[in-house]
Amino acid sequence: MSCSFHTGLAQRRLSRGVDVSEVLDAAVAELGTAVGELRQLAHGIRPSCLDDGLERALGSLVAAAPLPVTVHVQAVDLDKDLETTAYYVASEAIANAIKHSGADRIALHVSTDHGQLHVKIADNGAGQARATPGSGLTGLRDRVGAHGGRLLINSGTGQGTVVEAVMPCA
Repeated sequence: MSCSFHTGLAQRRLSRGVDVSEVLDAAVAELGTAVGELRQLAHGIRPSCLDDGLERALGSLVAAAPLPVTVHVQAVDLDKDLETTAYYVASEAIANAIKHSGADRIALHVSTDHGQLHVKIADNGAGQARATPGSGLTGLRDRVGAHGGRLLINSGTGQGTVVEAVMPCA
């Protein structure tokens, strides 16, 4: 049965004064499943801005930022999945810095060294960033881990935040 079926059934029962809690529970469960499926689908979608390469995509990303973001991207030739992950790491870390840190500047550095890709985002904000269950940083940690990499977060109180993803290029 679909969620729309359950909610329609609940509406009819409610108008007759019948308990609808079981029907609503089923609808909520179906919505939860649908949200999970949408998240999995979105996780695999490659942003179209990457069609012109990672450097241009990151340039577009920071051009829209409401505070200064310095960017240094070493010319890298990456496979599409790794490039997508690098973009998401930068996007999420920059969004977090803008929304939560109180920073007035951000630095983004992307490079390869000894067969590893490094994506490093540093801000001068309040610090205290954490990868808590369900957070964007936890999602990034999972995404980076799927590439055999690791996500490092250094965020001391009043010392800003550094988020760095290190992933093998091969």
